[in-house]
Amino acid sequence: MKRLLSIGLFVAFFALANSALGQTPQLIICKGSSINYQEFNDPGSLPSVAWDWKFAGGTPATSTLRQPAITYPDTGLFYTECTSTFSDGSKKTQGIYVLVIQNTFDPIPMRDTTVCNTAFSINLNAANNYREYHYYWTSSDVNLSGIDTTKRTLNITKPGSYSVKVYSKCGSSTKTITVKQGTKPVVDLGIDKFVCRNAAVVLDAGNTVGNTYLWNTGATSPTITGTTAGLYSVIVTSADGCKSSDQVQLIDSCPPIVYLPSAFTPNDAPPNDIYKPYLEGYAKMSMKIFNRWGQLMFETTDINGGWDGNYMNAPAQEGVYICLLELVGNNTFRKVLKQNFTLLR
Repeated sequence: MKRLLSIGLFVAFFALANSALGQTPQLIICKGSSINYQEFNDPGSLPSVAWDWKFAGGTPATSTLRQPAITYPDTGLFYTECTSTFSDGSKKTQGIYVLVIQNTFDPIPMRDTTVCNTAFSINLNAANNYREYHYYWTSSDVNLSGIDTTKRTLNITKPGSYSVKVYSKCGSSTKTITVKQGTKPVVDLGIDKFVCRNAAVVLDAGNTVGNTYLWNTGATSPTITGTTAGLYSVIVTSADGCKSSDQVQLIDSCPPIVYLPSAFTPNDAPPNDIYKPYLEGYAKMSMKIFNRWGQLMFETTDINGGWDGNYMNAPAQEGVYICLLELVGNNTFRKVLKQNFTLLR
């Protein structure tokens, strides 16, 4: 029976009967390593006198030496075959599979994490998904019994310190991370409030050191003053990055008021230089001004806007004009008004 010597170890051949071995490696080496092959006879066998080696994936790919040294520059499963010629002229071919594995380790992508909810599930991943690489998870804070700690990934549901060791016959790599339970801020703006004529209301989201605040108004202070009816909301972020939010509705409980003047005098001598409605309790406005022939002279959606009596950069003529006013109240009530008024100079 013939044998190969690989890196100082004798590896038994199995009879091939001129067919390939099953693809189970009998040698596992690291990428870039070499194997010192040795062919020899057991006592009592005929001496071999010639050798024909073929090395898939090896450098060199062939040899006629009895004890060739072969380097494997790439990973993969490769077949080595040797045909020996004996002193009586007979031949015999035998071989083995050689598995060449990765000799480096990818960075382990885990990182320290803060969780904001007490119920959570995180899948930790050790990466390095290579053949013949192994994994072992440990924790100094959490009992991992009952969890498969030898897989590439580990699902965790508790805060604590977690470590993973990735190893193969070519070396090892370890990493430890901490999963921290963060603090969620408490924020309560209270119940919805009724206001009248847009009365100012102080809204307080609390004032905890380290928290940051963002209101839907754009304000970033712990407290703001609501000056108009409507929905107010705030997002509070703790120093841990955990967020909480709340909202409150300021409801205008007074009936809205609108008054349209019947005349104005755009003569650069206040008052009454601008034609505009007096409004209370309205959130939106659309105003259009027409002359008596139905020609549009002016329009605006600015709730504080008004007509200065000019058309196309020139003073409009004295006379009667028509104002069409569309309003939306703070309580979403809609109102449409149409009124004639006089422009006097």
